[in-house]
Amino acid sequence: MIGVNMKDPKGIIVNYHIAYTKEVLVSMPAIKSKREAGRFIGRKAIWTDNKGNKYIGIVSGLHGKGGTLKVKFKRPLPSTALAKPINIAE
Repeated sequence: MIGVNMKDPKGIIVNYHIAYTKEVLVSMPAIKSKREAGRFIGRKAIWTDNKGNKYIGIVSGLHGKGGTLKVKFKRPLPSTALAKPINIAE
């Protein structure tokens, strides 16, 4: 993958997945194709709010052809998570 820092990849929470409140769509600026995004399936995603609460999810699949990731959490994220950065761990 050209231009993607695999040690500390970060994405931006774009939107909730329609009809699934526990799934969010994450866009990573360095990823432009499905092929590059497919390498992140199965990795952990960690989002931390301002109070220090950690929400841990798993990259469950892809959304569309542009390389957007679907991340599934055990509990829904608050609405303040939209347009905020999220870490994708190994």
